[in-house]
Amino acid sequence: MRSIAPVAFAAISGVVLWKLFATILLPLLAVVLGLVGTALKFALIGAVIFVIYSMIKKRREAAEV
Repeated sequence: MRSIAPVAFAAISGVVLWKLFATILLPLLAVVLGLVGTALKFALIGAVIFVIYSMIKKRREAAEV
């Protein structure tokens, strides 16, 4: 019985730590991933606007010459 007690204690503490991880850190991870996704979305919109602006600028320069 004495050799099973440390193993049981490690298993129980592992389950408790896993539950704490799931309830505390996983929502924080979701928030961080949401912020990263939002930043990528804004970067993509900015890149599209820049490409459109540079295309319009080239056409104006070609028309002026």
